[in-house]
Amino acid sequence: MARLVLDPDMSAVPRARHWAADGCAEHHLGAPARAVVELLVSEAVANAVEHGSGPVRLDLDRDPGTGRLHLAVHDEGRQLPVLRHVGATATAGRGIALIDRLAAAWGSVPDAPGKTVWFDVDPDAGLRAAA
Repeated sequence: MARLVLDPDMSAVPRARHWAADGCAEHHLGAPARAVVELLVSEAVANAVEHGSGPVRLDLDRDPGTGRLHLAVHDEGRQLPVLRHVGATATAGRGIALIDRLAAAWGSVPDAPGKTVWFDVDPDAGLRAAA
């Protein structure tokens, strides 16, 4: 398992994205799945910075049985994310909807002292999303 801890500001988003891309390379995920992971990590970390508090912690692991990449984003905010359906002209509110659409599975859990939002990405995720 790999772990990264970031300060809770928007500079965390590109750092998390690059870290996740490196993790995908270590686990030999192809470019389509890597693109999905980078997008979802960006959305989850941006949500943690905007709606959470305290440092943002990322954990990355791979399930040897399924090959899925498991990512968890922890912050110290207590408000769990809500899946919303937003209109075409909305300028915000799509992060969890993207995670819901592109991840193989996802969820959120309260934990001390905040919450963790997690998601799993299949090795062929980008290929399925494009179909």
